[in-house]
Amino acid sequence: MAVRRRLPWLILLLLIGLISGSIVDFFEDTLNQVVALAFFMPMIAGMTGNTGTQSLAVVVRGLIGRKLDKATVLALIGREIKVGTMIGLVCGLLITVIAYFWQGDWLLGAIIGVSLFLTLVIGTLTGTCIPLLLSRFKVDPAVASGPLITTLNDILSLFIYFGIATRFLDALM
Repeated sequence: MAVRRRLPWLILLLLIGLISGSIVDFFEDTLNQVVALAFFMPMIAGMTGNTGTQSLAVVVRGLIGRKLDKATVLALIGREIKVGTMIGLVCGLLITVIAYFWQGDWLLGAIIGVSLFLTLVIGTLTGTCIPLLLSRFKVDPAVASGPLITTLNDILSLFIYFGIATRFLDALM
């Protein structure tokens, strides 16, 4: 039954997802000092999840009906890192310019752009590696990968975003 296969993963990820709230709470001082960061938070997390989901689809499609050897897996990971890097560069530069024109602050734009770049590369990598790992451990990647990738990417993207912003907080003010 589909519910029995899906529900345990969703409950586990619900609990792990609470970490996202903890990250926001941990960086509350940063958010209070630079409120504009809140505006870009959903975009950073959403874009990271989107790239992870795209990579997931590519990998799951490749897993159907065949086992991947080590060379194929490494080539796939290498290709997806290149794809994530290119996507990250384009989107990171674009959001840097948008944030600058919206807020009038190049440093804020750069923080948002660098954060997006890093999270898109990581999102692509998790979207590639998680289904490969689950498949290796005989867990259906079509059931578990999407929610797991989304949750992990939310946590990683928020931590990276607020970590970078906190590092440059004095210069932002």
